[in-house]
Amino acid sequence: RTAALDVVQRRLLILVDGTRTVNDLGAYVRVGELNGALAHLLQHGFVAPWGEPAALPPPMAPGFSARDTVKPVRAATSLEHYERVRAEASAFIRQRLGDAATPICTAVDRCASPQELRRVLRGVEVFVGQRLDAHTAQAFARHFGAMLL
Repeated sequence: RTAALDVVQRRLLILVDGTRTVNDLGAYVRVGELNGALAHLLQHGFVAPWGEPAALPPPMAPGFSARDTVKPVRAATSLEHYERVRAEASAFIRQRLGDAATPICTAVDRCASPQELRRVLRGVEVFVGQRLDAHTAQAFARHFGAMLL
């Protein structure tokens, strides 16, 4: 705790366990935060590469993660699972916000990848917190964040 780590760096340090890949860690931070935070942890000796780098199979589409054949299919690796999460998020937003949800749902429905959806849902979380309450916004973020891992 004495090291000067920001919130993202500390979260990643806690999550690095020797079994998660860099691909896996990306699901726990916002888009664009992973590379800088990992570089900082490597540079200051908090983490180190272990074993030989493993080649990942190509992702099924741009913005998706490569599927690890040992782990279960999830929204970040399966278009079918992703579309289900996207539809559920849109339904939740429409149910909670009514007519005000139309432009937000349109933006959610246009998301072509889990990364895009995570970015849009971050904005939705803020909007839900302003329109409804902080508890609902946190529940929304936890629920859909976990589904997109």
